[in-house]
Amino acid sequence: MELVSAFYAKTHLSELLKKTQKGEVFVITHRGKPIAKIVPFSEESEIDPKEALSILKKIRSGITSKVNIKEYIDEGRKW
Repeated sequence: MELVSAFYAKTHLSELLKKTQKGEVFVITHRGKPIAKIVPFSEESEIDPKEALSILKKIRSGITSKVNIKEYIDEGRKW
């Protein structure tokens, strides 16, 4: 994984895309902070849907108190 500045990514996008097609991964930074990642495209999902559902059920079973969504909305949270 290679770090590249936003300016470099903008001026060398076609070069980065060619390298990405070959499997390389790039992290784009702005003022030294990571803001985006360029990764090779994949048609396949990286996580099995059944596994994801199992993980969500496990998390949900660990929540013992009631959650009041209205309180979170009033507090300014999106979810």
